[in-house]
Order: sequence, then C-alpha cells, then structure tokens
Amino acid sequence: MATATATEVKKSYPGSMDTGFRGTGSGVDTVWIGFMDIVPVIGTVKEAVELVLALYGGNKGMVMEKEKAIENILKIQLSLTDKKENYEPKSTKPAAEVRMEKIIECVKKGSKKAQEISQAEQKKEKEKREKRVEEIKEDMLKKVRIIQPDFYAELTEELKRSRRGEHVFNNDILRFHYKVLVEFLNKYGFSNLPQFNEETMKRLARHTLSPNTAKQIETEMVVHFDDDEFYVNANSIMYGAYCRNLREAFFKILGHINPLDVTEEEKERVNFVIDNMNNFEIYVDHLAKQKWIGNNGDKLNRFLAVKQEVVEMYKTKRGVEWSTNTLREVERLLGRRHFVSQTPEVHRTSLSQPASCRETTQTFVLFNRLEDEDVKHRPLNPPGG
Repeated sequence: MATATATEVKKSYPGSMDTGFRGTGSGVDTVWIGFMDIVPVIGTVKEAVELVLALYGGNKGMVMEKEKAIENILKIQLSLTDKKENYEPKSTKPAAEVRMEKIIECVKKGSKKAQEISQAEQKKEKEKREKRVEEIKEDMLKKVRIIQPDFYAELTEELKRSRRGEHVFNNDILRFHYKVLVEFLNKYGFSNLPQFNEETMKRLARHTLSPNTAKQIETEMVVHFDDDEFYVNANSIMYGAYCRNLREAFFKILGHINPLDVTEEEKERVNFVIDNMNNFEIYVDHLAKQKWIGNNGDKLNRFLAVKQEVVEMYKTKRGVEWSTNTLREVERLLGRRHFVSQTPEVHRTSLSQPASCRETTQTFVLFNRLEDEDVKHRPLNPPGG
C-alpha cells in the first residue's frame, strides 16, 4: 500500500520544470516522487504527489490535510513570490534530495523495495487463504462424516468464476425429488404401463416451494465473486454427498414396492440424513450467503424465510411420508387386487414358480391389468415441461 511520503529529486542544470506552481521544495528545479506499490507518482508539487498517495491509500485524514495545503499554496504561490509556507504533515518523513539525473535510479530503487514488500504480502495472503481452505475442508469432512463415516474429498480454492454466479441455495433442491422419482419409475418400468397416470406422478415429483421462493433460489439469490476474492465451492461437495445418501435411503423404502414392508430403521435413516441436512444448511453455499446478505437486514429476513420453506419441504412434505405416499400411488397404479405383498408366506409360494417369474411376482403382478386402458403411457416429463 502507498505511503503519503514523497522523495525530492533535484536537477543540476537549467531546464523547463517551472510550472509557476510550487509547493514545499527547494525551487523550480525540484520534482517529487512517491510510490503506489510499484507504480511511481512524480510531480513538481510535493503536496499534490502526497495527495495522490493519500487517496490511493484511503487515508481520509491525510487527504483533507493535503487538500487544505494545496488550497493555501494556490492562494500564495500564484503570485510567484519566493515566500513559502510549510504544509508538510507531521506524519511524513523529511524528504531526501537526489540529483535529477538520478531520477531513474530512484524510481528503480523505490519500485524494487515496493516489489519486495508486495511479494511478502502476497506470500502472507497465500498462506492465509490456504489455511482458510483447510479450515473449510475440515468443517466439510466433519459434517459429511456424520452420515458417511468413510467420506473423504479434497478441496481447493476456486480460481475460475462461474458466469451465472454462485447460488446461495443449491439449485438442485428444485429438482432432487423429481430425479429420484423418475429413476424409481424407470427402474421398475412403471412409466411404461398403460394405466400410468403422468399427472399424479408429476405432482409427486414437483417440489413444494412457493413460486416466489423458487424464483428467489433460481435467479435472485445469486452473487458474483471478483477474481481476487476468496472462494471455495465446498457446497457442491457436501450437498452432493448428502444427496447421494438421501437418494439411497429413499430407494431402500421405495425398493419394497409394498408400503407395508418398510421398516422403522429405514424411515429413521431418511429422517437422520434430512435432519442433518437442515441443521447444517447443507443446501446453502455459506460463502455466497455471507456475500449476498452482507449487513442487510432485509436480505437476512428473506434468506430465513426461504430456508424455512426448504426445511419444511425436506422434513415433512418430501420426507418419509413422501416416499410412502409414492408407494401407495404405485399400489393404486397396479391395482390392489393384483398387488403381491412380500411376506414370508407369499415369498415361499413364489419360490415354486420358475426363476424367471420370481422377481416379477415379488413386486407386482401384470397378468391382469386394470380396465383403464385409455390412459396414455409415456415417459415422465419434468415438472412444468
């Protein structure tokens, strides 16, 4: 950072440096040099040079002092008298005089010193950033290992910037349940049945957030980090790990096909993942959150309102009950009179069937289809598609 101190440089031969405007110095043969990091600032008026340095350094007190000094110099020096007023601030050191022909050497020397300081600061800043990355990484691993003890992932500072910016809430929360449901339906071929009701399944696949909340998540709660700002995308790693575990927990339940076969342990696993997801705000990019909210109370309230809807969606509207409701819809889809429960008795009966039929019998019976043959069957389209 620049210091508001200029160095006096004299020339030893007649020249044309006289501008008719003189500040603190020895005479018309004086110029002043200061440095903004490695960039030299050169002028014939010391106060003007130091004003530039003070502005660059953000020293408001020095800026006011130099402005006042220049104003007084204008009043006095415009008469081109030799009378001089000393406005040198107490915070600056006495200027060192060098010969005019040494100006290049002076610039190089000042630049080299500033460059050495700059390199030291850069090294310190790099170490500070690396330490911060490690701290975020440890926090990330700690949170994920609660639901997946063997989890490990590297984390590095993001040097490239996304064109679309960084979302405060992960956009995927608007599509997560849809992707789980589509994968489930396709796995068992339900979407190919003639009696498949696409509208019912789209209702189950759709998120439960209000349109305004969805809009805020998708387009409004977004920030752009400058190239020199610190940013790591820990959220994508944490959120990805939690989504994989939640998806597996849902599939444990959905895989039964019969809702009566779902165990309490399987329900508790879903709730365990969701509770930790909500408690730690796993779907929130915390660096983006801090930048977006700043010190704005209104934005903080908006964030809390959106979070409350997201918490409610995962915990109640799209939690364990959602998965069991999905199974009930599948039961209705297949027809209750054709549904085969996976009880031990029925399972033993199914073993007497040919091996090729056992898996089908354990899930559902397709020998007698429902009367509603007019319902169109086609792949499930995205909600709103």
